[in-house]
This record gives sequence, structure tokens and C-alpha cells, in this order.
Amino acid sequence: MYFFLKRFFFFLTIFFPTFGFADINDDINAAHLLIYQGKYVQAEATYTQLMKPASEEFIAGTALVDMLHFYRGTARLIQHKNQEAQEDIEAAFHPKSSLMYDDTGYMLRARLRLMQGDTKGAFEDYDALFKTTQKGVANGYRFAMALAQRGWAHVLLGEQEDAKKDFQMAISTDTTMLGMELNSLQKPFWQAVVQEIIPLVGTQNDAQIIKTLDKILEKQQLTTYPFSYERSVHDEKNFSNVILLYEVYGPAFLLREKKQKEKSQTYQTNINTLFASAQQSLLKGDKQGAFNSFVNAFQHTAPDDQAGRTTAVQGMSGIIRSGFTPPTATESSRKLAIKAQVIAQEKAYQEAIDIYSQAINEAPWIANFYYDHALLIAEVAQKSDDFNAAIVEMKRFILLSTNAMEMREAQDRIYQWEIKRDRNAQKQNAAPKGPRVASSATGSASDCFIATAAYGSFLDPHVVSLRTFRDRYLLSNALGQWFVENYYRYSPPIADMIRENLFLRFLTKMVLTPIIFFIEFPIVFTIAFVGVILLLRRKRRLRKPVLS
Repeated sequence: MYFFLKRFFFFLTIFFPTFGFADINDDINAAHLLIYQGKYVQAEATYTQLMKPASEEFIAGTALVDMLHFYRGTARLIQHKNQEAQEDIEAAFHPKSSLMYDDTGYMLRARLRLMQGDTKGAFEDYDALFKTTQKGVANGYRFAMALAQRGWAHVLLGEQEDAKKDFQMAISTDTTMLGMELNSLQKPFWQAVVQEIIPLVGTQNDAQIIKTLDKILEKQQLTTYPFSYERSVHDEKNFSNVILLYEVYGPAFLLREKKQKEKSQTYQTNINTLFASAQQSLLKGDKQGAFNSFVNAFQHTAPDDQAGRTTAVQGMSGIIRSGFTPPTATESSRKLAIKAQVIAQEKAYQEAIDIYSQAINEAPWIANFYYDHALLIAEVAQKSDDFNAAIVEMKRFILLSTNAMEMREAQDRIYQWEIKRDRNAQKQNAAPKGPRVASSATGSASDCFIATAAYGSFLDPHVVSLRTFRDRYLLSNALGQWFVENYYRYSPPIADMIRENLFLRFLTKMVLTPIIFFIEFPIVFTIAFVGVILLLRRKRRLRKPVLS
């Protein structure tokens, strides 16, 4: 009887949150989504924020906290925050819930040891994991998951036969509980791993293994994040986070890191070779050769390697200032710049930004391309990083420009953007934090969804007026904060309907017009409003019958 009760309550602990704690479960799913999107810092912060509300949940509160430690530990290990991850590993080894086990502690520590090159220690943890999974509730399910973990470790180490053995054993393990197959999604996935990935192990072709893994996930419809508020809680895809977090973001993730590290080392070697070639040309007095090498270095530098690109621009700038006359813009780069200007006039700013990037990559010595590019980035800046990107581009303009007045103006713009960036950061820190965090994964707190849908652009002047009114007057008091929080919770689906229907867009504009008029011209609106009231009262007086 005791065993049955413990088994029953364990079942409730694992699955009841989906039924009974919709809000906290939705928020956890939103944090999982951040991991899937590669936003590991935000995911870690969200898991931390959820610790307290999770602990307050009835029945499954302690179990939720235990799982949050595992999820946060996963996010921290992805970021190589090994010291911080130790806190979650310790918590996983000492779960607060009496119904939970220390499986996740061994999983996290084995992952950490693999990252540190301690293969022996990692496999000692896997051995201990197998022993603990043979005891307690759902041991078949837990044992199969442990086998898959070790299987990926063998794949990482190029041990083909051992990897195949672990995955095949995981597939053949009985993982049913109370008549439910707990690995209904994982077993087809593992079968595909055996058939398509294991044959590649030992070939030293990690890139092909990663590509095959992505194809398997896509084929099994796991490339789109499965959690959805519309899905039934019985939908097996709602539990596929076990794959995403335990495997794809567990030992399997180390394969991507290994390949990325090798790719990064090759990339850095190539870039360093180009910079060395430029320096050698300079020593020989070959300014043209040095200039070409710096241009080549810029064009081969990854867009996210801002330091490398700036070094290349500094090299070109030094040669130009030494008296070297750079070539004019190529015809194709000029065409791209003009195309970007035309598209920017149509308010398709992001497309214009992307086209300017192409023009810069083709002729990275043309100063004005950086200037226009910086202005566009700042025009649509929403976050501090956006302003930083604009500042970086404008600094490159200053490096390449030879016009003192233009350089002075550019520096003043940088000062403006730095102020806006800092003030924007202050506003974000002061913005009200609602009890739910799910919206942080799906929407931006700077968007006015309905107004943007009606007017077609968040840069429309009327939408800007509404945002300013929100920031200045609504977010400064409790009632306004309540209104904004509920607006962002319920308005996105309404905005989607408005965006797709011309009549609804027109109707929404009609409704918003007096509000916008009041915001933009409060004095005129007040005078007009009072005038209308007085006029109506006067008409009412004139209509009253004269008593004889």
C-alpha cells in the first residue's frame, strides 16, 4: 500500500503541475523557450525568478524548485558558469522534495566533468546514476534517460560500439508507468540516433553528426518549440522538453561546442594570417598591398566579431591618413547603398540595415556607408545593445572620415546615443515587474501591439506618441502599471486580427484618433472638448419650451 501511494504521489508530482499550476508551468515553458532560442542568460534569470513562486505552489512546490535547479544548472553549464552551476548541482544532489531523486545531480555533474576533460569522473557519475535509477518510482523511465545521457557521452568521445549499446538498451527498456509510456517521444528519437548518427561516430566528422542531429529533430517536428498554451496537456509533445534539456542541451550540446571551438580556432588563424600579411606589406612600404589585406580581413571577419572588424578599419584608416588615396566605392556597393536609402524611405528599416551591411562588406573603406548605417540602427533602437551597435558603426565612420566638421557631428551623435542608451537602461530597470514572466519570451515591452497593427509600423509618429504616454504617465503609477500588464497579456491576438483586416485597421484608427489627438495636442483637445460641451448645453437651453 505504501509503495502504491508513493508511486501515485510521484505521478502527481511530475504531471499534476501541468493540470493544476498553469501559470507557473507556462512561465517555466517560456524559460525553456529562451534556452531553445539560445538566450541562455535570460533563461537563467527567469529560472531564478521562478524559484520563489514555485516554492509557494501547493503539493508540488518543492518538486518544482528541484526541477528549476536542474534547468538553471543546464543553462549555466551552457554558458560555462561552472562555479555558479555548482550551487544547482549541490541542490540536485539534495532535493527538497521527498518524492524526488538525485538523478539530475549526477547528470549535471557528469556534464560538468565532461566539459573539464575529466572523462573518468564523468563515467563514475554515470555508474552511480544507474545504481540510483534502479530504486524508486519510474525507475525504467529514469534508467532509460540515464542510458541516453551516457550514450551521448560515448558519441562525444568517438566510441561507436559503446554508444550504440547504450541507445539500444534505452530503447528496449520498459518505461511504462500506470499504463502510460513515458518515453513515447524519446524512443523514436533514439532509434533515429542509432540508425543515422551512430554510423558516423569515429569518422571525425562532428559537423556531419550535428547536421544529422538537426535533421532528425526537424523530421520528428522538434525544431519548433513544442510547448503551447493551445495544446492539450495529454499531447505527448508537451513533454518533449526531456529531449531538449536532458540531451540536446546536455551531453549532445558538447558536440556543437567542440565543433564550434575547432571552427573558431581555424577562423582566428585565418584572420591573424591576413593581419600579419598587412603588417608585412607595411614593413615593405607596400601601402596598396597592406590596404588590400586589411580590406580582405574585414570581409572575412564574422559579423559578430566586432573587435576584428574594428581592427581592420583601424588598419585601413592608418594607411589612408598616411597619404594613401583609397579607391572609390564599387558600382555594386553604390547600388546597394541607394537601394537601402529607398527602402528606408518606405520605413522598412531592418531590410535597409541589412542591405547597408552588404554595401559595407563590399566596400568597407567608404566612410559614409557607416554613417548612414549607424543612423538607421539608432532609428529603430529598442535596447541598449542596439544603441551600442549604432555607436560602433559611427566610431568606424570617424576613423575613416577626413572631414573635421562631419567627424565633430558624428561624435555629438555618439554622445546623444550614449545618453539615450543609459536612460533606456534606467527605464527598463524601473519598469514594473509583473508576477508572470512568460511574456518576456514572446513579446517586447516596447511594443504597442494594437496601435502598431493599425498604423503598420512601430515607428509611426502616432504609435511613438502612445508609447511616450505609456512610459511617462501609465508606468509611473500602480493603476497604469496594472493596465499595461494586462494590455500586453491580452492584446497580441487582437492585434493579429487587426493586422490582417483592412476594415478593422480603419476602425481601430478611428477609435485611437481622439486618444492620440488628446496626447499630442492636450490644450487644443481640452479647448475643443469644453467648446463642444458648452455648445451642446446652449442648444439644450434653446430647445426648452417657454412656459407661458
